[in-house]
Amino acid sequence: MADEISQVVEMEYKGVYYLFKGSKAMIALMAKAIKALTDRHHTKYLNKPGNCDWKKMQEISKGVPPILEFPKEMFEEKVIRIESDGTKIMKSDFDLYCEKYNLRYCIMPDLNPNDDYIPVAVPAQDVGIHKEQIKAVMERRISGEEDKDKVLDAKIVMAKEKIANATSDVEREAAEKELAMLLDAKSENADLLKESKEKMEHENEIDFAEYLKQGEGSLFEKDPEKALAQEEVCGIVREYTPYDCMWPVRDEDHVPESGEVFYSQTTSDEKIHMIKREFRKDDTGHIYSEYKVRMPGSSEIKIFSDYGLSKEQWKKQIPAMLKEAGLENGQKTAVVQSEERFKKYQEYVEANFRKASEGETPKEASECSSEEAKEFVNAHNRSVSDKTDYEETLYSTVAVPVAKLMPDGEEVMCMEISEGLVKGVMIESMDSKTAKVFIKDDATYSVTKHDGTTKEMKGSDIAKSVTDSAKEAISKVAGRGR
Repeated sequence: MADEISQVVEMEYKGVYYLFKGSKAMIALMAKAIKALTDRHHTKYLNKPGNCDWKKMQEISKGVPPILEFPKEMFEEKVIRIESDGTKIMKSDFDLYCEKYNLRYCIMPDLNPNDDYIPVAVPAQDVGIHKEQIKAVMERRISGEEDKDKVLDAKIVMAKEKIANATSDVEREAAEKELAMLLDAKSENADLLKESKEKMEHENEIDFAEYLKQGEGSLFEKDPEKALAQEEVCGIVREYTPYDCMWPVRDEDHVPESGEVFYSQTTSDEKIHMIKREFRKDDTGHIYSEYKVRMPGSSEIKIFSDYGLSKEQWKKQIPAMLKEAGLENGQKTAVVQSEERFKKYQEYVEANFRKASEGETPKEASECSSEEAKEFVNAHNRSVSDKTDYEETLYSTVAVPVAKLMPDGEEVMCMEISEGLVKGVMIESMDSKTAKVFIKDDATYSVTKHDGTTKEMKGSDIAKSVTDSAKEAISKVAGRGR
């Protein structure tokens, strides 16, 4: 209970003073986040004329700047002109008005990538201009959601009439499925409408603590520095339990732009188990999902569909699907939108397998201006478990042509060697020609031979087998590149 008591703490970091209010845990997170955001140069949006990094925004604001949540449609780019050489110049509404008023801003790491807003830090003197633009977009969004609610009400009445007037069991069953999906769609739209109105009540402004809370279920919650490293590779990835993220989606506004979602769990044996969800629309416009599960040890794909099922009915189907996919309901499940992001996330996870035992040297709180802040930072340092240094000798590093690497049907990275295809290798880095691959010397790998049979090989034997042929192949590739 003592930890939940709100406290006020002053801290200074790299010439900027902060005043934090909250529980010890929240203040510790805010301190870590400030350090991570200040030390890491966020480059994702720096090509935009007015965008600057977090450190610069703090200097402008003389502390933590206001954070506004912008509707994502404000960042949708469109063609504003075509150059004489045919080049299309693309800009968003956000870009255009920021350039018009010469505004500076800092597009923040999106700690909640699955929502419909983008957090942006802005100088206090520019808040009014931004809020005026946001208000116009939010009013259009709310109007659209209110209109959709009326349309859904009319469709629900029609579906109920179909059930009442059905002349056969087939007709009645089809109408009942339609009604179930419409009721879920109305509920989802109501949630969106409520969220939109609540954000408008606060003029889409959140404080720094509220921003950090959006990182719940992600790396940012425990280690902002690692989370920002992940953000640069594949974006911030949040984790949920399957029951919390696999509900039916009936509202089109809840469907991601990619039209797909990848759910994955990483097991203790360093394997990634995955379910691919694809969003579909039937002939009458109803949204449903197909979950594709690749059966272990084969190329067969089993499809589970939530078409016509209510949330409660679909909930009963989830355990069987998880079992087929090798996932567990009680385990954290990473949720990633789009295949491109999932592949990058997979590479990130595999690269971190070998670093799992690396420890961190806790930093002293020497840059804190008050004893209270110093106490919190030191307490955090003491809570970090002692970890042994990672023993590099456990791994062999080999350089191989990129053409020798490929994912198998289960999205597991494989490497081709003379004996066959080695499953489960880890990539440290790669360019257009070669890749650096880690082989765990004392691990046993499954190798699919050219005749389709499998055998097991020690990592040390694989490293020995691949070295000479890899060097020869790299020499040939380099020669062609000259």
